[in-house]
Amino acid sequence: MEISLRLANTADLKTINERYAEVDFVPSYEDELIVLASIGGKIVGQGRVVSIDSNIGELGGIYVFPNNEGLGVARKVVEFLIKNSKHPLLYCLPFAELQSFYGSMGFAPVEDMAQVPKAIIKKYKWCNSNYDKAVLLLQRTK
Repeated sequence: MEISLRLANTADLKTINERYAEVDFVPSYEDELIVLASIGGKIVGQGRVVSIDSNIGELGGIYVFPNNEGLGVARKVVEFLIKNSKHPLLYCLPFAELQSFYGSMGFAPVEDMAQVPKAIIKKYKWCNSNYDKAVLLLQRTK
């Protein structure tokens, strides 16, 4: 089963945000790097990188649609976003049970919170107060 990836366009945004609403993720905007994953022409997952500034991005919104888990979709989406992001530093806020998954792609726990942009800290706190599961703060440099 081949997973194909493509960059999202403006016409995709409504559907992307409808899918994010299903899992209580914040919506995406046009200026984000958004990828859609498909199998056999059917979209089965999505993810994004949000620019914090010219050097820093936040990788997130990794969502594999129901009944498509375990096929390698998330890994393909994350690899694509890492490769295509212009940011030398990426932060990621995954659920705690995904630490080894992101660790296998070069993400590690943040060691110096003082270096983390305020927008990332704000989202980290929001996630941990709004989701039932613990959220981690990881980073990766190119």
